[in-house]
Amino acid sequence: MAWTWTGKTVAALTLVAVLAGCGTATAVDTPEETAPRASARATLIGRVSLALDETYTAQYEWSEGGTVTVWAAADGTWRVDVPSWALGGTVDVTVAWTTGGFFQCAAGRCVRLAGITGEIPKEYDPKVQLPFVEWLPQLLDRHLPFAIGQDGDCFTLTPNTVVVDPPIPPGEWCLDEAGTILSVESAAFGTLQLVGAPAEAVATVELPGDLSDAEPLGHKAPVEPSPSVDPSATPSPGAGGTPSTAPSPSPTPSPEE
Repeated sequence: MAWTWTGKTVAALTLVAVLAGCGTATAVDTPEETAPRASARATLIGRVSLALDETYTAQYEWSEGGTVTVWAAADGTWRVDVPSWALGGTVDVTVAWTTGGFFQCAAGRCVRLAGITGEIPKEYDPKVQLPFVEWLPQLLDRHLPFAIGQDGDCFTLTPNTVVVDPPIPPGEWCLDEAGTILSVESAAFGTLQLVGAPAEAVATVELPGDLSDAEPLGHKAPVEPSPSVDPSATPSPGAGGTPSTAPSPSPTPSPEE
């Protein structure tokens, strides 16, 4: 009996072929796309944003000697205690900003340095407070003239153009993922390294002394006055108790005629 190809037979054979082809297909894994790594600049900006919202009391070991205490109060006021800074490194000072302005405190008295919108004069500025209250917000600027490198939690700011007066000096900043400032290194003041975990912030900063009209203290040691000679003073007595007199010059012999 001859085999007759019908439409149903062709359709059935076609279905079998398609199914057989599906059974021998090889699955190909599609590689997952890796999320692009954030740049060092973007990572630094993210951590600085968190740091600006932090309030705390923290201590930093200072490469110049002693421990610097930073008070970032809940109401936005701040205070920085600087050891052995004034008068040639012999007096501890505090610089602070309150609703009354900028103050310098030393030896139990506080002197107003500037108004609330002013700034600390250079001769009374220890500079160690600058990373916490002035330089930190400027790190949010994406156009800072620095190349930024990252190594773990530390970010190095290296000038990438010739800038006569950059807004902040180059150096190294270390901030953890929570925005805690771990250390700051700058040629302006040395290195500050966090000691232990920061403590809870105070509600507001209190000045460590009474307000005074005295002069603020500078960094340089005071100049000792040189001894002066009173021209009206009586000459010192000689051996006999009477004022000594200078010997009269010997007479010059007259030439012989």
